[in-house]
Amino acid sequence: MRRHHNKASRLSAAVATFLAITEGAGAAQLTNKDTESYTVIVTEGGVKNELAIAGGETLTFCNSGCFLTLPSGNKAALAGAEGVEIINGEAVVK
Repeated sequence: MRRHHNKASRLSAAVATFLAITEGAGAAQLTNKDTESYTVIVTEGGVKNELAIAGGETLTFCNSGCFLTLPSGNKAALAGAEGVEIINGEAVVK
């Protein structure tokens, strides 16, 4: 008997796994200082993942180096321990 899983549940599981794997002490933190929500793209190990970040929210990601792409198209190469803030739609790496 074949079990069918819908795409939404597989995607949710993949995102949860991605966040669990990437969360850690040496990981980068992204803080959205704006009130607007954004979707950013994190490319780590050749794998692209979209992360939604609400206004005022902080996400932890990128343990061992990655590329961060903002909706503006700006990109940042991260080693994994940086703090990144979104201010007026732009990334500021600290």
